[in-house]
Amino acid sequence: MKKIKKVAVVGVYGTGTDFTTGQAVKCRTLIDWMKRKFGSDEVVIVNTYKWMKNPLKLLVSMIFAMKSCNNIVIMPAQNGIKVFAPLVYHLNKIYHRNIQYIVIGGWLAEMLKEKDILKRQIASFRGIHVETKSMKIKLEDLGMTNVYYMPNSRPYTELNKKDFPHDKKVVKVCTYSRVVKSKGIDDAIKICRKANSILGSKIFYLDIYGKIDEDYKKEFKNLVKSNSEIASYQGCRNSDETLSVLNDYFALLFPTYYAGEGFAGTILDAFAAELPIIANDWKYNSEVITDGENGLLYPFRNIEIAAKKLVSLYRDTKLYDKIRAGCKESAYRYSTEYVMVQFERLLH
Repeated sequence: MKKIKKVAVVGVYGTGTDFTTGQAVKCRTLIDWMKRKFGSDEVVIVNTYKWMKNPLKLLVSMIFAMKSCNNIVIMPAQNGIKVFAPLVYHLNKIYHRNIQYIVIGGWLAEMLKEKDILKRQIASFRGIHVETKSMKIKLEDLGMTNVYYMPNSRPYTELNKKDFPHDKKVVKVCTYSRVVKSKGIDDAIKICRKANSILGSKIFYLDIYGKIDEDYKKEFKNLVKSNSEIASYQGCRNSDETLSVLNDYFALLFPTYYAGEGFAGTILDAFAAELPIIANDWKYNSEVITDGENGLLYPFRNIEIAAKKLVSLYRDTKLYDKIRAGCKESAYRYSTEYVMVQFERLLH
């Protein structure tokens, strides 16, 4: 009889600039951890990248995974859960596998309030793993009893970080996320402009990284063009280049007001790079960032306070070094090796 494998992961998997979204990076992080932990032969990947182009192929892959693996881990994004949860639910009536659902983003409780059938299907899974403690409480308030807190994570890398020279005439900051309007790209430019106004000189310059949303391309192009003296677009980098890219910057701006934000991967990137992050106090950011300890938070879309926080980092080297040390500690606390201990116990 053919040996049953340890685990199948259903999610987006690949390398290159098409795989830099929060979903893709989180899937790859988990799959790579599983391969190291259990061995590559024990991990089956059902790659959902552009699955709608060939849904029959996806269905066949799902059936194979259900037949051949003890544990099924699904990692769909917001739209995908409406397809994958029912599919896995019905297939599992036949195969009776250990279904674990790792949530990407912070939108699930709001969705399930409106979708009773989907809620019942997801409630049948062995585990629902959410990125923040607030999300866990929201789902439990809906009657879900199978919810676990599993924050976003990255592999821990020990860095030999150099001191940042505060006497530079031009200090570069960056954004490092998907380039969509609700990620606050225009706010990031305004923050730099206001900070420069406070200092009375063009000290801060913004580099913007990330994949540009199709619906935002025209507006974004005009935005960068009209602010070219303090901002530029630097393209989209592979996830394995992140640390080397961020190593050249003074700070990372995260002015997001994206409705589906959970535990954003860009915060982890800042921690891993020991790079102070200045973030909008939005959704779950304050659960992860402690103001003045491992980053700086500012009130919702308050450009003036955000700019003052950036200036304070520039002027106060002790604060800068304190936050960098906090980033290093947080990088370990949210390392994949540390976070996955509880999750591993739930796998058969």
